[in-house]
Parts: sequence; structure tokens; C-alpha cells
Amino acid sequence: MSKIIPVMVHHETGEKAQAAGKKNQEYLKYCIAQAKKYNEKVVLLGDEYNKAWCDDWHNANDFITEKWTKFHSVFENLSTYPTAWAEGIFKRFFLILEYLERNSFEECVIIDSDVLLYLNVSEYEPFRHCKVAAETPLLQDFAMLEEGNGLKWKTCAGFSYFTTEGLREFTDFCIDMYANHKDILMKKWDVHRKFGMYGGVGEMALLHLWVSSLPEGEYLNLLQDDANHSVFDNSVGESSGYLEHQYEYIKRLSVKNLHWENGRPYCYTIDGHEKTWFLNLHFVDITKIFMEGIYENQSYSAHAKFVTYMLKCRGRLADIKHGNTKWQQKLKIRRSQKA
Repeated sequence: MSKIIPVMVHHETGEKAQAAGKKNQEYLKYCIAQAKKYNEKVVLLGDEYNKAWCDDWHNANDFITEKWTKFHSVFENLSTYPTAWAEGIFKRFFLILEYLERNSFEECVIIDSDVLLYLNVSEYEPFRHCKVAAETPLLQDFAMLEEGNGLKWKTCAGFSYFTTEGLREFTDFCIDMYANHKDILMKKWDVHRKFGMYGGVGEMALLHLWVSSLPEGEYLNLLQDDANHSVFDNSVGESSGYLEHQYEYIKRLSVKNLHWENGRPYCYTIDGHEKTWFLNLHFVDITKIFMEGIYENQSYSAHAKFVTYMLKCRGRLADIKHGNTKWQQKLKIRRSQKA
């Protein structure tokens, strides 16, 4: 195990569905600055627009390889996401693998660019005993389908640990699945198409299938408590962790009810009111607006609270318009079953 584990961030404006034509997303600089508070080596694979935000910046295009080109040639968009984004979410794994191999690193931590990190990853002892670590919730059923369907295939790499060997194996797996086992991937995609469900097959699905195939002990689930009663957060905007509705939640803002001690965040569980430390915070979707306030003041700022409330209302209306609410999904399922 290397003495220093690099924290890897991949952020290209063109790869971000939420960029909306902007050349920079301000939240990235908070991600980088927070990671550097705890870690010696933080690497950004980016583009010309974010070069100034990390002193260990590299042009992501310099790490394009034949392996990525091969994946591109076999990839098929089996989701409702825009094709460029659906393929782009796999890109970082291939770029980061090339970076590790060129620089003789044996392992790394990968974080999304909307994550705040509260951990020196080089000193995190559980990484010494696994090949890969990521975030897998217990429940893998779609709530609107029959019990036991297990088709969420949700393992998130928003914060993840890979050995270089593991990352090499995972990228091989992705190519092989699209090239030779599309029938397996279609099991999930067919359900999404049949019932008009948002989403489909993405990098979380492929990662879930791969880690499920590993021998016992090679995969570490970061949503489960470690020896210090600490976990990794997969979304500030959800009350769930490893279990559904696990943590105290501020409903009007749609965020976890965070507390702070010595600069570190924690939350109480709903069942048992147990104090649980978070080693990172992940600001998915509209909760990105809270990153500045949390980074600067360890609080949800008043401005962000108001904007998030308005965005939440707008998002709810959009869900209704596009038929994405749970009751509309259930109605689609009933109609499909009767047809």
C-alpha cells in the first residue's frame, strides 16, 4: 500500500449535464479546497476552464487511451440520459486508471466534484483490506415493482476507493458487458422502458454488477458503519444511507439535519438516535447550492435555503409534468399490466 493515496477528481464542463452552457461550476473549487485540508495529494483531471483551481491539475484529454476508445466503440445508451452524459459518466474510470499507471500509483480515492471530504484517506485503515470500496444501499428493489425485483443495481462511486488492479478489472468488465453481455443489461433497461421509468443502465449499475461478483472480502461497503461509528454520505439530500430513512432530515429543505463538532459533521439516526460521523458530504443535484455555506460556515446559508425551496417546488412541478412522481409511475405500471 502506497504511503500517499491520491484523491482523484475528474471535472470537465462538457461532461456535466447541469453545466447549462457555463464554463465553470463554482462548487468544484470548494471540493478541491476541502480535500486539500486533509490530504497531501489532490489531483484534478479537468479542462482549461478550471486549471486555476488546483495546483495538481492535468488536462483530462491527455489521458485518453485505446482502452477508452474501445469502450466508446461498444457502448450503447441503455438509459433515458442524454447519450453524451450517459457515456461520459464512465470516462473518469478510464482516465484515472491511465493516470495511476503512468505515475506508478497502486491505489486511489475517487470523489465526485460535488463532495466535501473530512478525512485523510491515506490513514483510513479499512482501505488496507479491500480491492474496492464504494456505496451500496441495502434495498435494491424498485418500490413500484414486485418485492424482490432487485433491479436498482445501485452502487455509487461518488466516494470510492480502488486499487489500480481493481480499477483495471472494473474497466475491463465494463467493456466486456457492453460487448458480450448486453442481454444482462437489457433486463434492467427493458423494465425502465416498459414502465416509463427514469434512468436505466449507467456506471452505478455496472459497478454494482461487478462488486457483486467479487470474492468475499474484496469489496467494502462505505455506507455501513466502521469501527469508529463513521460512514460515508451518499447524498446530503436524502434521509437514507445504508438503510432507507435512516437519518434525521429537514423536510422543508430536503437535506440531512447536520451537526458539527471540531469541524466534523455528524447526524443522528432516526431509529435509536445514534450519533453517526460523516467522513464526507455529497451534494447531489440542487443541494450543490449548499456547498459554499457548509464549506465556509458549516451551515445551510439563508440564501441557499430560499433558493433550494424554490428549486424544490419547481422540481416537483417538473416531475408532475413529465410523469415522474411515484403515484404516476404506479399508474403507468397498472395500465401496462392491464394492456
